[in-house]
Amino acid sequence: MDIAFRFPNMIQTLQVTGCHFDSQPPGWSYPRHHHHLFELLYCLEGEVLQEIHRDSIQLREGEWLLIKSGVPHQTSNASNRQYGYFNVHFDLDDAEIRSSLSAAPYRHIRQHESERSKLAAYVQELEGIVRRSQPAAHSVLPENQPSDYNLTFEDRLLLQSYTLLIIHDVLSLLKRQDALKPPHALSAAAGIPKPSSLLAADAAHAIEAKLSSGLTEEISVMAVSQELNLSRSQCSKLFRQVYGISPRQYISRQKLSLAKELLVTTHLPMNAIADKLGFRSASHFSRQFRRWTGQSPTEYRPRH
Repeated sequence: MDIAFRFPNMIQTLQVTGCHFDSQPPGWSYPRHHHHLFELLYCLEGEVLQEIHRDSIQLREGEWLLIKSGVPHQTSNASNRQYGYFNVHFDLDDAEIRSSLSAAPYRHIRQHESERSKLAAYVQELEGIVRRSQPAAHSVLPENQPSDYNLTFEDRLLLQSYTLLIIHDVLSLLKRQDALKPPHALSAAAGIPKPSSLLAADAAHAIEAKLSSGLTEEISVMAVSQELNLSRSQCSKLFRQVYGISPRQYISRQKLSLAKELLVTTHLPMNAIADKLGFRSASHFSRQFRRWTGQSPTEYRPRH
């Protein structure tokens, strides 16, 4: 190789909950609810009716549904067939990925579209992980023991890897969907922003730039909104519309990402890291880091 390549530093967090396979009989239903995470739903067999806002989507075998965090929805199996599905709730602290995931309340991927990807193969791999991690049928789970206690560290890595590959292929298919649609069809599609919302996107990007530049100080959402001649409520609404989270949540996620990077790649003492991130003291930073991760900064930092 006669060319040197260097990848950017990446310290990002993937959160995965409720990742499971299941099947439900005819007549089964799940009441209206919402999640604080994104949801990916894959129909393995049969079909099911998903009601999201005022829209009704018939999800059939081989089809996918991406549901934005915070969007109410309900499910019912009105067919006379068994409904089998794969489901995962997830979140990522990458702002660009979250922006893509939050572009619409939901997105529907048809079977003929998903067949152009490796999604089915990834789901098969995940099913294999789930099957070999389950306890024997005659065994009893220890009290208060999570159901995934048999997952090896290799399988935990594979679980994250295949989840990320699924997210990658889903976003790639949605990007292809948008590329094939004329502009007027994009604006008419369910939940896709209309051309007028481009101004909202520009405003959200301006807010994001201000927030990012102020991560090393105790930045105020109110100060950013005043600088951009917006009310605080307008600022929060526009930002959430584009990025799917509030400005305050964005600041926390970005500070956490920067904190992880400083802890892993530098030998700076805790008070210096706290100062860089705009915390009042090392103890304040330590308390907040533990809230974010469940670990203290000292526990998170690699031991050399």
